[in-house]
Amino acid sequence: MWADIPNRPKWDDDTEWAKANGPFQNGTIISMKPKGWPKVVNMEIVECVQERSFTDHTKFFLASLFGTHTMEPTSEGLKLTTTIKVTGPLAFFWRKVVAEDIVKTLPQQTALLIERAKKLA
Repeated sequence: MWADIPNRPKWDDDTEWAKANGPFQNGTIISMKPKGWPKVVNMEIVECVQERSFTDHTKFFLASLFGTHTMEPTSEGLKLTTTIKVTGPLAFFWRKVVAEDIVKTLPQQTALLIERAKKLA
């Protein structure tokens, strides 16, 4: 699901469109247009374990945002976890302006991702 970048808007209501400059692996750049934003956001996949996890990195002015996404099999099913981390001198600013909004939408985004995965299974 995560690797199907062009279909991201089907499970991420906050995205108008998304595309990648290559396969879903370390070093690939994902470009996406968040709804309501004037600019395209570019994220680099900085760590990728196929079918298990990936971390993306977005550069902002004097800060970096890292999103770590994991899938973990459990006895009750698949556990999905997303962790957002902002670092750098202006982390406090970007946390307030960007990261808090991302975190607010994660429950709905995760529910849509699960719903889409069930339809494709």
